[in-house]
Amino acid sequence: MIPIGSYMIATEPIAPDLMDKIMPTDRIISDTRKVVYYFRPSPDRRRILFGGRVCHGKTDLSTSATRLRDELARLFPELANIRVSHTWMGFVGYTFDTLMHVGERDGLHYALGYCGAGVGMASYLGMRMGQQVLGLKSGRTAFDGLPFPTRPFYGGRPWLVAPTVMAYRLRDRLGF
Repeated sequence: MIPIGSYMIATEPIAPDLMDKIMPTDRIISDTRKVVYYFRPSPDRRRILFGGRVCHGKTDLSTSATRLRDELARLFPELANIRVSHTWMGFVGYTFDTLMHVGERDGLHYALGYCGAGVGMASYLGMRMGQQVLGLKSGRTAFDGLPFPTRPFYGGRPWLVAPTVMAYRLRDRLGF
């Protein structure tokens, strides 16, 4: 497992007509780059929730908020003067094969490695895991018992994240 920081901001309240213009639906939006940004209107449609990987390693919330706000303004020039009201971060668990893993080891059942898709998949795989614990065939998934590939010299400290993110950012900039 590779712990990777995911940083989020919430904007100050936005006028309803501006929200309707830039985000006409309540859908979650993400881009197709390797270093993605993801965003959506808040449930009350008063703010934009915006997140992503803002740096090559761990950073403080003030720095991440500034970088995310700048990226939000780059995507939506209408928000050039918007301020951030809240900022937070957490870690997402990545695997080297970018696959989720479900299984049991030494009596401990697990479903992990959502690689940034945990909100949607954790409930689903949690249900399947519960079915597996009960011995139900319906609990089977395509992610059961997959091996955990690793990389040479990786011992749990995510030293390789910085060079990987740098390479992905270059790839995104060049349009690969």
